[in-house]
Amino acid sequence: MKFTAFILLLISIFLIACSANQANKKISNSELENLAKQYGGVYIFNQKFVDEIERREKEREELAKNLGDKIRSNPRKIKQGDKFITIYDVDMTLVNQKFPQTLSNGKRYYTRWIDYENQTGKEAKVPEVYINKIKEFMGESNYDKSPNFPILVMFYVNDNDKIVPIKLSMSYTYYKTRYGLFGDEGMGIRFKDEEQILIRGGNKFILINDKFTRVEK
Repeated sequence: MKFTAFILLLISIFLIACSANQANKKISNSELENLAKQYGGVYIFNQKFVDEIERREKEREELAKNLGDKIRSNPRKIKQGDKFITIYDVDMTLVNQKFPQTLSNGKRYYTRWIDYENQTGKEAKVPEVYINKIKEFMGESNYDKSPNFPILVMFYVNDNDKIVPIKLSMSYTYYKTRYGLFGDEGMGIRFKDEEQILIRGGNKFILINDKFTRVEK
C-alpha cells in the first residue's frame, strides 16, 4: 500500500512538472497548426522548370515501366506491414540515355536532395538568399517559430557550383504528449508517450515579380 502511494506521489510530481513545462513553451501546438494552414506547403521559384521536370519524370516513369525486367534484377522479398512485397535493383542507364534529367538550360536537375549528397558528397543546403524570400513572405517572426527548415524538392546546380532551388517544401511538426504509465516490465516503464504530428499545410506559393503569391493547387 505504501509502495502504491509512493508511486502515485511520484506520478503527481512528474505531471505537475510536465504541465509547467508545457506552459512555458514559446508556441502552442494550435498556433503551429494555424501557421501550417497559412504558410505550410510548396514554394515554387521557377514554374517553367517545375513543368519541365514533371513532364520529364512522367516520361521516365512510363519508359521504366515498359522496360520492366530489362532494367530490374536481383528480386527479393521484404516484409511491409503484414505483407511481403518484391523489390528489385534497378539500373536506370537506358532510361537516363533516352530521357536524361536535364533542364532546358542544360543543367542536371534533382528531385531528391539525398541523391545530390550521395553523388557529390556535399550537403544539400538551401542558400540563405532563397530562405530570405520565404521570410519576406511570411514574416521573420513566423518563420522562426517553425521547428522545421524548408526541404529541397526540385533544384539544380549553377555554374558556380551553387544550389538553385526550383521548388521547396515547408512543413510543421510538433509532438503530442500523453502522460501516464506506459510500457511493461520487458520494455520498461515510462511516464509519457509522444506522437509526432506532421502538418504539410497543402498550400502552393509561386514567386511572381520577386514576391510569393498563393495560388490554387
